[in-house]
Amino acid sequence: MFAFSLASVLAALGPNARSQDVPPTPAPAAPMTVEQLAQRLMVMEEMNRKLASELARTTRAHEQEMRQLREKIGELSGRPADAGEEASSNAEVAIPGPMRNDARAADTDPDTPVPDYTEGQFDPFTAAPGYAPTNAAESRRLPLKGTFGPGFQWQTEDEEFRLQVHYESQIEARIWAQSDQVPANGGIFLPRQRIFFNGNITKAIEYELAINRGFGAFNLLNAFVNLHFDDRFEVRIGRFFTPLPYDQYAISNYWLPTPERSLFTTNLSLNRQFGMMGWGYLFDKRLDYAAGVFNGSRNSFESLSNSADFVGYLNARPFQESESLKFARFWNIGSSVAYGYQNQAAVPQSFRIAGGSPNADVPGPGTTPFLILNRDVVERGERLLGSVHSAYFYKGLSLIGEWQYGYGGYASANRPSPVRVPFSGFYLTGGYFLTGEHVDRRARLKPLRPVFPTSKGERRGVGAWEVVGRYSDLRLGEQIFTGGFADPSLWSNQADTTEIGLNWYLNEYLKVYMFWLHGEFGDPVQYRPGGLQKSADMFWMRFQLYF
Repeated sequence: MFAFSLASVLAALGPNARSQDVPPTPAPAAPMTVEQLAQRLMVMEEMNRKLASELARTTRAHEQEMRQLREKIGELSGRPADAGEEASSNAEVAIPGPMRNDARAADTDPDTPVPDYTEGQFDPFTAAPGYAPTNAAESRRLPLKGTFGPGFQWQTEDEEFRLQVHYESQIEARIWAQSDQVPANGGIFLPRQRIFFNGNITKAIEYELAINRGFGAFNLLNAFVNLHFDDRFEVRIGRFFTPLPYDQYAISNYWLPTPERSLFTTNLSLNRQFGMMGWGYLFDKRLDYAAGVFNGSRNSFESLSNSADFVGYLNARPFQESESLKFARFWNIGSSVAYGYQNQAAVPQSFRIAGGSPNADVPGPGTTPFLILNRDVVERGERLLGSVHSAYFYKGLSLIGEWQYGYGGYASANRPSPVRVPFSGFYLTGGYFLTGEHVDRRARLKPLRPVFPTSKGERRGVGAWEVVGRYSDLRLGEQIFTGGFADPSLWSNQADTTEIGLNWYLNEYLKVYMFWLHGEFGDPVQYRPGGLQKSADMFWMRFQLYF
């Protein structure tokens, strides 16, 4: 282990070692005798014994210094003084020194005295220095099981923790018969590009986060926590669809029989808002209910006034469990209502047909406005919105109808006192599957013979084909003109649309809408500067992927 030269050894033994222990070198002329050589060897053996003794003494001193050093380190780090006594004498030892900016120090060397301020010091389950320990359970790692269908899902075996990822993509073509409309225009659009993250943290705490790219915006869509105490009573807090009306609250956009919702819903409904809502199912799930308070602005991201709306919803299936009236088991009937006080900018400012833009305050590309309010108009005063609905599903048939009503207060710089403007509307939608599929509500549909099978053994075919028709109407009171809130020479306070088309379900994830839309206005409206029109027509084709 150690190597020494003869000169270094002699130097260590002292300045007189050479003269005392080593005999003079014989003269070159006289050869060394055997006796002289033996004497020389004996002297060298004696010198080796002295070297070995010195080496042992040095080793003992070195071990004593190492022991003292370990004891000192133990005092500084709080470890027992005898820790590591059995370690090899040539092991590496961490010497106290300046703090290193290296978060890996504690991970790579568990015996280091350098404290780690970046890992586990102030996590949610560790008390800060000087505070009592928390009583929260320590975090634990659980194995996950991944699945698909629909969406990607990861969850623990006990289903207490779950994450689902869904994706919605809509790509469409809108071709208007009036090719020179302003601001509306035809073309290829991406009305919805959305990613949904939802699941539960323990079974009772559910959540959803969704982001959306709309007609010109990338924004937060849904963000809420749902406390699932029981199917009969749940509490939802955050941003989500208000429970008004039926075609918005009960039917997600990807299950709609038509590309978009009714005229009343797309123009006047509250859409998504911030709020808190209690909801659930009663009487063996024959009655659905929801009631809550929400920020008053339509499709809001922030509260624009100090007031809030109350929104309530009821939907009943009175014959759901009936054996004698099986044809009426999936008949729904109900009502919804919203009431509040507003004092904010007018939303929407533009009323339109072929709506569906997430930007409710501006006319979206591909939509035709029939009423645009003056720029200084605000909503002020009471607002009431409501509906009465009925929905019937039997085998391949879907029939949905809703009467919608309400009023809102409007004011302007020239008319500061609010004027009540009444609203009314209705729609009737019918759909029937030509390929034999049955429905009990508008939800995910799996074709009997998909074009692209998603399971082994499925029979390939033409997919599912549904023929659909809808008539929709919206009217605003004459007060919108007599109050000076819009120009009657350019706009109309009434519009209706007729839509006829086909839905083609290639499998449970891919759907194609093919529709013709015809719109009529109560009075001719401006479709370009210097031009008026009494109607508008559009061919509408949409590809939709949702999983």
